Amino acid sequence: MNKAIVIYNPISGKGLGQRAADAIKISKLNELFQLTICQTEYGGHAKEITSKGLEDGVRYFIAVGGDGTINEVGSVLKGKDAALGIIPMGSGNGLAKHIGMSTDYNQAILQLYNAKVNSIDTLTINNRFAVNVSGFGFDGYVAYRFNHHGKRGLSTYTKIGLTEYFKYPLQDFEISFDNQKKQVKKHMLVIANASQFGNAAIIAPTADLTDGIIEIVAVELPPVLNIPAILYRLFTGKLKDNKYIQTYKCKSFIARSNKPVHLHIDGESMEPVNEITVTVEPKSLFILTPSNVK
Repeated sequence: MNKAIVIYNPISGKGLGQRAADAIKISKLNELFQLTICQTEYGGHAKEITSKGLEDGVRYFIAVGGDGTINEVGSVLKGKDAALGIIPMGSGNGLAKHIGMSTDYNQAILQLYNAKVNSIDTLTINNRFAVNVSGFGFDGYVAYRFNHHGKRGLSTYTKIGLTEYFKYPLQDFEISFDNQKKQVKKHMLVIANASQFGNAAIIAPTADLTDGIIEIVAVELPPVLNIPAILYRLFTGKLKDNKYIQTYKCKSFIARSNKPVHLHIDGESMEPVNEITVTVEPKSLFILTPSNVK
């Protein structure tokens, strides 16, 4: 029987991470795997657990938590003969939703029981692993505020975004990609491997985890009257390029600013930087996906 390690964040999902781990202990996954359940206790602990598991010959790792836990586990599994499974318990769950995982942990457990293994692309941003959606500019600032806020959840994220949206200035960027160079003033540069931030906010509807392409969604500050239509398209998966939004598809990307700009990687806030370099590593991570998803 294959060994699998379940790595769960007990505080994710406002405590549901613990409930999901308890449900896994008595689930049908025990028919497939010899399970070891491990609780994370501090930042970086998921990486340590995964590394030790690989050394011990484990080849399946189930991350129960948000995008931060998934990023930690995935960063260790990249390029390895081992697969990542996801039970989404975070605030956004962007990658999980892109691949079709249910946010009901009991349903997600059943999906993993019937899952298949696929390989997906990953990104490297300033030498750091990324797998979902990252950002340079306004969304990086929102992630910074969110990560330092006492309360988690969609309502907190939304409140921060709405409060800061019109305060945050346009940034002067020099962007370079696939032998092109442009000077642009943008509110944010969204770096998309998958399609959504999470919570059904689909910023890059055409993003494909297996095409070897990075999508950069460059967003300018639209007038107030345009925002309802843009939000409708964002949450219905119908967002298209227009006067305020341009998408660049490329295999590598560099953005520079004349001052430090906030950056987030898969929702985790990084230190502000003047420059980002983004590259794609095609089909570099094995992942368990629902059997009804292509």
